[in-house]
Amino acid sequence: MSGKKTLVCLGAIGIVSAIAYLSRRKTVLPNNEKAKELYESANNVKKAYGKLTKNVEKLKNELPNSQQTIDEIASLVSEYQFKIQNNLDKISQIQEKNMK
Repeated sequence: MSGKKTLVCLGAIGIVSAIAYLSRRKTVLPNNEKAKELYESANNVKKAYGKLTKNVEKLKNELPNSQQTIDEIASLVSEYQFKIQNNLDKISQIQEKNMK
């Protein structure tokens, strides 16, 4: 597991553990608002972790396509550089003559 995944898992486990501890110790406020809020927070963390996992998988799947596009762009830039190199050389020669 990566470091971020580990931290998210530990956070979720901590929240769930806190809920379980508080419910066992009967230290939750009588109106149970805090317990509900804590439970909703734990669910939000769980959902966010699920979304993060899905997005990481999408990124892994798209990475090869991105690399192909990067390679194509690099090839086009090299081709363009090759095509204009003669013109750049002529410009450099003219500048050198004007400097003398």
